[in-house]
Amino acid sequence: MLYVVVNCPRCGGLMLAKTVHRTRSCPHCGYRAELRGLRVLGRADSPREAVALIQALKERSTGKKR
Repeated sequence: MLYVVVNCPRCGGLMLAKTVHRTRSCPHCGYRAELRGLRVLGRADSPREAVALIQALKERSTGKKR
């Protein structure tokens, strides 16, 4: 199963989603987003890899702001 990391179109928070699903609720704001059409920030083969990818993306974004 493939996992993707996308941004919520409403709040911009990072979301982890399985590619077999069509929609995903944002864990930050609750918005239900259609996965089709969202820009994929990263792909992973396992949930553990996807979580590590999200952590890396967060670190990269906070590093740019400093």
